[in-house]
Parts: sequence; structure tokens; C-alpha cells
Amino acid sequence: MTNTSRDTRSFVQQPNVASIPSKGYLARRAIAQFIAIIFVLLIYSYPSLKAKADFGAVNLPPIFAPDLSLYLNLSSVKTISPGQVLNPYYLLPVPSSGTAYLKFRLGPILFHAWNKLLARQLWLAMFTWNLFWWALLCAITLWLFERFLPANSLPIGIAGLGLLMLVNIGMLRPLIAAWLHLPSLFGFQGVALPFMRAFSPQIPIPFLLAYLGLQIDALRQRRLHSWIVMAVLQLLALSAFPYATLMMAGISFLSVVWLLFSPRSPRGIWRFAFAYSAACAIADGLFLKRGSMNIYARHSALIHLQPSLLAHLVGGIWLILFLLTTATALSKSLPEEVKWPLVGLGAINMLLMLGDAVVPATVLLLSSHAAYFAQTTSALLLTFLASATLVRSAEKSPRPNKVRLAIVLVLLLLALNGAFLSLGTYRAFFTSNREQVELATLMNSLPPLSTGQLFVARSLSVDDACGWIALLARGPVLYCTDAETMLTPQDNENINRFREAIYLYLTGEDSGRLQQILAGPNSTGPMYRLGFWAEASSLSREEQHAGVAAVQESVIPRLQRVESHDPDVSRFFRQFQRITVIDDQQNPTFVPVRLGSFLKFDGEQHLGHWVALSYVPE
Repeated sequence: MTNTSRDTRSFVQQPNVASIPSKGYLARRAIAQFIAIIFVLLIYSYPSLKAKADFGAVNLPPIFAPDLSLYLNLSSVKTISPGQVLNPYYLLPVPSSGTAYLKFRLGPILFHAWNKLLARQLWLAMFTWNLFWWALLCAITLWLFERFLPANSLPIGIAGLGLLMLVNIGMLRPLIAAWLHLPSLFGFQGVALPFMRAFSPQIPIPFLLAYLGLQIDALRQRRLHSWIVMAVLQLLALSAFPYATLMMAGISFLSVVWLLFSPRSPRGIWRFAFAYSAACAIADGLFLKRGSMNIYARHSALIHLQPSLLAHLVGGIWLILFLLTTATALSKSLPEEVKWPLVGLGAINMLLMLGDAVVPATVLLLSSHAAYFAQTTSALLLTFLASATLVRSAEKSPRPNKVRLAIVLVLLLLALNGAFLSLGTYRAFFTSNREQVELATLMNSLPPLSTGQLFVARSLSVDDACGWIALLARGPVLYCTDAETMLTPQDNENINRFREAIYLYLTGEDSGRLQQILAGPNSTGPMYRLGFWAEASSLSREEQHAGVAAVQESVIPRLQRVESHDPDVSRFFRQFQRITVIDDQQNPTFVPVRLGSFLKFDGEQHLGHWVALSYVPE
């Protein structure tokens, strides 16, 4: 393929071995890429810095995406003996690989070391942690575009980075609606920046992009080191977020198929592919063999075909992936060694997003986790397709001025979209972060008690008060839905459900009323709050009914025992010298009369929306 004219080469240019770029040209490209990364980091950092300026100094990091408190508690898990760790919510010993969350926790382990290095300044540790992973993702993305885009174009690569980092493709419809309602920014509050989650899948996605680039490089020529690094990356991804390893397997599978059937593949390279596959299978098998693989399973079969779910699983983002993957497979402007790994990326992402029709949600919750990669996959495919199209059109009819203007406009729109999403993200979590700061201030003002203190706090939604208190307090919490992620199935049944029943009683819940709700058409919300996440999230009526049956079998009988004032409840509270109830004054969660049926009131302390009620056992 020949180079384009001199006027268009800054936007669409093929590598030419005859013309070596000057050092000044390379330096300008590097500076432009550096500026692009800094801009993205500023967009992503604004919500945290603004929260810090508005709410003052507090050690807890602000929350701008779900599950932050869960992963921070996972990072605070303490090893108490070889093979045993302490559940951070209940301070109970559990096997170090007793659950999947404890097994696949490379990210929290790394963050624990980073937080310790920064003298446990949690806000600073989380802020710099996020900066690192955002910058790494940007750098690997630009490296991928720089090396493998059909057009060796700096603006197209930067536009691709903006598409990846600054446009939430999975929320395209509400994003368009938000733009139509400008100058109001209210619509952007429901969209969010695509990579605000601090651990999963933010950590494995840079691994995935690096893996994709190395796979393309490995197909071009026989380089043993590319396969070795790929093996290391897939093992790291497995230990952090196993769904990413499945994505990598899909990329390599289609690449190996191309190797076997393409007459243009490098001679003998398939031997590297098969040796690599065998090595990965052995390494992954040894890793998975250690400890529990339990994630959501409650006596569910690994395979259960439910083709009726396909109609519900095929949504807008799946259709976008289908169109982009098909267009990539049909493209004649993409080199074969670039095309087929990209097609593998799109195909495996689509396949996994339909996974709940084959593997029950109560086993892996495959479809919703696979959707985490849709943003990355669609942004990459769209960028490569746009670059290939631009090269083809430039060869037929060069229009440098129009191309230049179009790319400049795209870059401006991407920058504005990122700024709007950043403002919207901050505003969407304003109330939650204000309450979190008040909660942390209240906890710091409580009189210290070295041992024997139990905290009772709200656990109604993701990242609720109980999760933050588990991070801040020396003593255990009574109950938190996230605690079950770090308990063995047996402990979850024997310990967590008992604590849950006490919590439900103290909040005013009634076993008869709960039975009625579960028998009604809107049972998914209560199931989710009770910790039956997979059943509540599943699209299968069969699995939802199984979740209702599980609640009726394991939660309601225990709640009935608490309602009858089972002596075991009093014995549980007598383990502690003091019970501190943290509640919202404006929207109380706990019922004073029910607290008084087991505990004796001993004082209170107020701060903002929160109140700390002190009790002692009867």
C-alpha cells in the first residue's frame, strides 16, 4: 500500500522503510501523546479533587463507582496463620483461598502493598493508584494504535484513546439524550466515565490490550518472547479477574485457527501457538486447583442450556459489537495478522455476553461480567475500522482539508464529552460522598474501645455504611451483605445468615411480610439486598424462583427464631461490651423498640445526618 500525498500524511500515512522519521518528528508525536494522556488523567481526577476541596480532609477515598468498599475491605484482609485470613467484616478466620473473591485478589493485594508504602494514607493511596492504572491503560492503548493501526496517524490514535476513555459506549442512548438536553448537565449524571471502577475490570484491561498487541506481533513473526509475555499476562489476568483470561483465550483461539488455514502465516509458527496453549493450560490448572472456585454457585449445575434467555441477552451494546466484529472480519484494508485477533476479541466478547444462556448466572454471572469488556472491544474495533476506512478513501480520493477538519471536530467533541461526564460523575455521587465524609468524622469522634465492641450499621445497597465502618472500626460489624464474599459456603450458611436474621429484625422486618414480598412479582430487589445477587440479577425465572426458595429455606426460619427471642441472640450480643448502632437521623434504618428488646440504651452522639447510639447487652 502506497503512502498518501504530502498534504494528508500527517493524518493518514503508512509506514515506509525508505523514509525514517526525524527525531524532531518523533518527539512531537510523543509530546502530543503525553498531552493526551495528561488530559484524560485530569478528566478522571477532577471528581476526586473536587470532592477533596468541597468536603475537606478525610482519609476515606470518595466513591464514584460501585463496589469500592468491598475491594478496599478485600485489600485489608489480614493473614493470621499459614492458609488462614481474617474476614474484615466479622473478624472471623477463613481459609485464604476459601472463596473466589479471596482466590482472585491480585488487585487488592497489590493495593494493600501500595497503601502500606504510603503510610496507610488511604485517600492518597487510592488517588495515585487510580492515576497509575488510568495512565497505564492510556499508554498501552496508544502503543497499540501506534504500532498496528493501518494509518500511521497520530490524531486517529488520540481520537481512539478519547473514544475508549471519554465515551461510555454502553450508555449510548442516555448519552445522546444528555447532549440533546444541553446546557443542562443533569443527563450526564446517569452515564459516568467508563473506567471509574478502581479494581475490576480496570486492572485486567491493560493486560488484555497488551496481550492483544503481543498476539498481533506474534503472528507477524516468530518471536518466542511475545508468547512468553502473553503467558505471563494471561496468568496475571486470571489471578485478578478470570473473565479477562477467557477474553484472551478467544483472541488466541481465532488467531491459531488463522495460523492453521492461512497460507501466508509464518512457517512453523503454529508450533509456538500449541506450545503456548499447553503451557497456559498447565499454569492455569495449577492456579485454579488451589482453593475454592465458588463465586455464586448454590448447588447449580455448571452447564444448563436456556436458549429462551438469548432474546433478553442480546441488547444494544451486543448488536454494536456484532456489527463492528462483522465489519472487521470483512475489511480488506486490515492486515490478516491484525484482523483476526481483533475479530477474536469481538467474537469472544459477544459469546461471553450470551453466557448465561449456557452457564447459569448462579455459577459465574458470566454475561454481566463479560459486559465489562464491551467498552474496550467496541472502542478498539471502531478505531481500527475508522483508520482502515480513512486509508482506503485517501487512496481513492485524497481530501486532506476535509479529513483534517473532521478529525479536529471529533477530538473537540470527545474532549467536551469527557468534561461533561466528569462533571456529571461528581454530581451523581455528591450526596453519597458527603454522607461518607460525615460518617468517617463521626467514627473518628467516638470514644475508643480496645476490645469487645460491635457495630450495627445500614446494609441496604452497594457501598453502604456497613462497608465503610468495617474499614474504619476496630471491632466487627453485625452484618453486611458483602461479608459473604469472604466467607466459605458453610460459614455463610451457619454464621452470615444468623447475623442477617438479627439485622433484619432490628430494622423492623417481619418474616410474614418478607414471605409476601417474595411471593409477589417484585422479589428481585429484596433478594439482592439479602445477598442473593446472582439469583436477583439472573434473567432466568427458574433461577429467580430458586433464589426465592433459598431465602425461604435459610433466612426466614432464622428470622422467625429471632422474632421469638431465641436465647442464642442474647448470647451473641453478650460477647461484646458495647454495641454501637450507626443510623441516619433523617431516614432511620433501625427500630428503637426492637433494639431495646435485646439491648440497654447507654447514650448517643450526633454529627450531620448520622447518629451513633450506644448500647450494652441486657
